[in-house]
Amino acid sequence: MKRGSFFRRVLFLVYGTVLLFAVLIIAIYNLISPALFARNKIDDLIPKGQIISGYIESTLRGEISTSYLVPLIGRSTSQWEATVWVVDARGETLIRTQQTDGRRVGRLPARLAQSMLPTVLTGQVATHVGSPEDLTSGTSAQTGARSAQVLSRIAGQGEEAESTEEVFSGNIVAVAVPITYWGEVVGAVFMSQSMTEVMSGMKALSDTITFSLLLVALLLLPIALFFARRISRPLASMRSTALTMAGGDLTARADDQREDEFGELGRALNVLSAELGATISSLELERNRLQSLINGLSEGIIAVDAAGATTLINPAVYSLLELPPDAANVRDALPEVFRMFDEALSSGQSLRETIWQGSVALRLSISPLVKQDGSVSGCVGIVSDVTSAERLEQTRRDYVANVSHELRTPLTAMRALVEPLRDGLIRTDEQRQQTYNVILREIMRLSRLVSDMLELSRLQSGRASLSRSVFSPKPLLDLIHETYSAYAEDYQQIFIYDVPDALPQVSGNPDRTQQVLVALLDNAFKYTPEDGVVTLRARVEGSVIRVSVRDTGIGIGPEDLPHVFDRFYKADKSHGGKGTGLGLAIAYEIMKQLGEDMTVESNLGEGSVFQFTLHIAENAE
Repeated sequence: MKRGSFFRRVLFLVYGTVLLFAVLIIAIYNLISPALFARNKIDDLIPKGQIISGYIESTLRGEISTSYLVPLIGRSTSQWEATVWVVDARGETLIRTQQTDGRRVGRLPARLAQSMLPTVLTGQVATHVGSPEDLTSGTSAQTGARSAQVLSRIAGQGEEAESTEEVFSGNIVAVAVPITYWGEVVGAVFMSQSMTEVMSGMKALSDTITFSLLLVALLLLPIALFFARRISRPLASMRSTALTMAGGDLTARADDQREDEFGELGRALNVLSAELGATISSLELERNRLQSLINGLSEGIIAVDAAGATTLINPAVYSLLELPPDAANVRDALPEVFRMFDEALSSGQSLRETIWQGSVALRLSISPLVKQDGSVSGCVGIVSDVTSAERLEQTRRDYVANVSHELRTPLTAMRALVEPLRDGLIRTDEQRQQTYNVILREIMRLSRLVSDMLELSRLQSGRASLSRSVFSPKPLLDLIHETYSAYAEDYQQIFIYDVPDALPQVSGNPDRTQQVLVALLDNAFKYTPEDGVVTLRARVEGSVIRVSVRDTGIGIGPEDLPHVFDRFYKADKSHGGKGTGLGLAIAYEIMKQLGEDMTVESNLGEGSVFQFTLHIAENAE
């Protein structure tokens, strides 16, 4: 609503009240004034009728001559401002006003005489306001002969009465006053006037009152304008301030300097704005905290409403589900995920499922938001990366399977040799000796497997003692070279030893370092064919010595390369024959516990390169 419209409404209210007040006064005046004027006219006619009754009584007593009655009563109504009739006890007209408004006056109407005369003959004054037709015929007066003839001496003083009753058209005011003679009612004086004549004076007064009220209403228009403007201005200002606050600007303030109700309203509005601003600020702070918390979670959070439309997605969802940050329609990009949301919305039940997004395992937990009436208002889903847990579970299963396989192989071989011995199928000492040698070899293999498993378990649990000391790596590498040179000749392989003569001292564990070198070289020679090349190299790179073992063996495929250092990994996938499959895992754990790095590079069919570091000791020459 505009300010001008508001001002017009206030002006209409104020000035309309004034006009309504004036109209009501005029209406009420016009409603009650006829009765008041009639009452006043009756009060005016009764004394006049008593005066005329006194004149007639004086005439009857001989104090006034009968010739003076007609001049006293008058030949027209203007003298008494009413039409006058003098009647005897039987209602016969004796004297009357001769004319009214230029018309001759007839005898007293029988209905008027019959209705009012019985009351007058009892000595009371009778009155009537209204139409003559409203009068009811009364009982005929019973009078004595003397009462009926007392006024006969004044009869014939006026002209002969006619029977016309034109004077009584419309409403009238009538008064009947008794005429007494020596204490006896012998007749009555009737006085009557038309209500039109009565109200003629009232019309001028009504016009005057109406004109005065309209004039007052016009004079009050500037005052109404002043008060309307005075009322509308602060209200319009407060309305504008309230709209500004509703638009979000809670710094707006209403005028609260006034000492009236508008000032109190302005102060209340300002207090409301301040409290609302504080509440909104607190809510915004909590919302920002919650938003920061949600955005900082590593788990993804997705919220949808009852229609399945997305209402919240935190940044972790995009990274976990491998979506671009500017993805326009997440529902179309993740149909499998939102299928679960739709199912949860329709069933009202929580859902949990693990899905694979590429190489990443994701656990999706969806919980519906159920209202008190049982309807579902939406769902909240949590997306967690459980790849490590899934891989750990898979590793555990593989570990159990591999351990079972590795243990079963020697046990099966020993069982196959022990049963013939028990049954006496091996009879010669030479055969028995060969069988014992095979059993001993399998037992040694089983022992190495158990020892390696215990060693790896101690390393991974941190219970293995790995003390550090300063030592020179050159003698250790030379010893390894001497040992495996003979091994290479036996298996017709080429062993290249590329280590400089001067190597600085390193900080580490020499026994564990030798164990790692043995594991790497054993692995290299086992998977390198005849005429293949195995190279042991050492180079100083900054603060470390990088030791590498390169072979030209079968190599490792790209899908297997991330699992080289897992338990029981073997390049040929056969898990039989060459070793327990724990050597590389133990070597990796040793280097990890010593704070060194171990890496592998390989191409299938081209060989592999295993490298680890040795930190140069401080103040080493």
